[in-house]
Amino acid sequence: MQLDYDPIAKTTGESRAYAPAQSALSESRWQLLVLLVGLLILFSGLGSAALFEPDEGRNAEKAREILLLGDWVTPHQNFLPTLDKPMFFYWLIAAAFKIFGLSEWAARLPSTLAALGCLFLIHRFARRQWGLWEALWSCLVLVTSLQFVIFSRLVIFDMTLTFFITWALFSFYRIAEDAAFGARRRDVVSLYVAMALGTLVKGPIALIAPGMVILGFLLLTRRWALLKQINLPLGCLLYLAIVVPWYVAAEIRNPGYLRYFFWDEHFARYLTPRFNRSKGWYYFPLVISVGFLPWTLNLPMAIKRCWQQRAEPVMLFLALWVILPFAFFSASNSKLPHYILPIFPALALLVGRSISAALPTQPRAPWMMDFLAPWILSLSCMLYLLVGAFAPQVLVGRIRSGVVANRALLVAAALTMILVLSVALRYRWQNRWQDRGFPYLCSATGLALFMTLLTQIVASASFNRVSKPLAQAAAPHLNGQEQLAFYDTYVEGIPFYFRIDKPAWLVQSPGRTSIMASNYLALRRPPPVAGYGPVLLPFEEFAARWKSGKTPLLVIVRENGLGQFSASVGATPTELARFENYRLVTNR
Repeated sequence: MQLDYDPIAKTTGESRAYAPAQSALSESRWQLLVLLVGLLILFSGLGSAALFEPDEGRNAEKAREILLLGDWVTPHQNFLPTLDKPMFFYWLIAAAFKIFGLSEWAARLPSTLAALGCLFLIHRFARRQWGLWEALWSCLVLVTSLQFVIFSRLVIFDMTLTFFITWALFSFYRIAEDAAFGARRRDVVSLYVAMALGTLVKGPIALIAPGMVILGFLLLTRRWALLKQINLPLGCLLYLAIVVPWYVAAEIRNPGYLRYFFWDEHFARYLTPRFNRSKGWYYFPLVISVGFLPWTLNLPMAIKRCWQQRAEPVMLFLALWVILPFAFFSASNSKLPHYILPIFPALALLVGRSISAALPTQPRAPWMMDFLAPWILSLSCMLYLLVGAFAPQVLVGRIRSGVVANRALLVAAALTMILVLSVALRYRWQNRWQDRGFPYLCSATGLALFMTLLTQIVASASFNRVSKPLAQAAAPHLNGQEQLAFYDTYVEGIPFYFRIDKPAWLVQSPGRTSIMASNYLALRRPPPVAGYGPVLLPFEEFAARWKSGKTPLLVIVRENGLGQFSASVGATPTELARFENYRLVTNR
């Protein structure tokens, strides 16, 4: 379908593709609906899932130790300086803890608010560029995309980073649109503030990702005059004024940090396979295929329409937003699924506009595949879960318990989704759709129910994670006098759930290349916070302390390590609690 470009649409706010049919509901009510859908999916059961290992437990504990130690410059894990990432994200979590108390809900709140911020930004962008329905569909696509939902509910950096990258790129495009009238200073300031805050979240990628998109746009459109509009001298000063103070303070407190952070954590990670995260060329296409469910089948149609509309600057901009970061991370020697999360807002905008353009303006308009594609995939997934609820052996092990526990809810949700789809199709075949609102309302209802169900299943299955159940089992044996130790293992969430106020001993070989999953600790071997004794203990020193009996010890050890543990200390320890293959033992 070829869409004509209407330059007047930018100033009127009308869609460039068509004159949309009117809806029975006002625009504000449709906006309220998409907000409620977003709130339901993002916040329902947010604190019901135990912290997932290793990232959630690690990041929540670092934020807790900010409040415990009063150090807002150097992040600590188990009272050891751990500077693998910058500090800003931990500040956000610590602030949530300060306001709402220590909980899984508060720990996840910054990521969830960042996801909500992304929805606000893409609604505003799509409404300005095209119209109401493109904005509504783009928001629905984003908030029901599997990977976006997952990372909106995790204590991890990437949703917050995605928000700042999205903010920066939308600020730039607003400058580009208004260039003929002169860029507004607030948009210029907004561009650099967003990149600076993103750099404080995860480092230079918050500058590199939007920078490559902006440069690509300037190259292909030859609009070099925009360099004057974005005011690089002012921008550089503002960016440095925000970023430099913390990085300098961290270097002063931890000499050698900047070299480690920029060389080891970024250049070495990107250029070499030393972090053991190399994947094949097919890795990120596979991530998008799964992570963009249930909208994956809509991507080919969106790509086709984007190509047909390539004369529009906004479509070029969104295409570059997808292609350049995707290519950049694909060339890296280190690949993880969340690296390409920042392209999801652009994908949602492309798919949202594609669906809106295809929806019926006439009774027999060709649109069915655009509408049905997410339903096909979500109902297929629902069928798999339903079969697994009664035959658990077909399910992936990690979700098995959650699916079985929610069997009745699954049946009810599946029947409701089938009913909603049946009503939609019946009304369609009878040509009873009067406006664009009915298909949107059906999709929003069914897909919101589907995503909410998935989050409930994940929450139920999360209690198979080690940290919380083991902490609950150990609680009756704690009186605050014991010394916690990890013997040749480490479970990141345990210190958070134990609420320890002194470092746990890490009993391990001195030659390890990673300590608590931190390359910084393994390379730098920094001392713990002043006033505490040693944290890293070799096996021989720990055995001597065990045998002395001077300190009551609580030791977490893997079941397959009990033999080595007993041989090392010369005794069979007393077991206090167990969960899966972990044991809590004591010398008392």
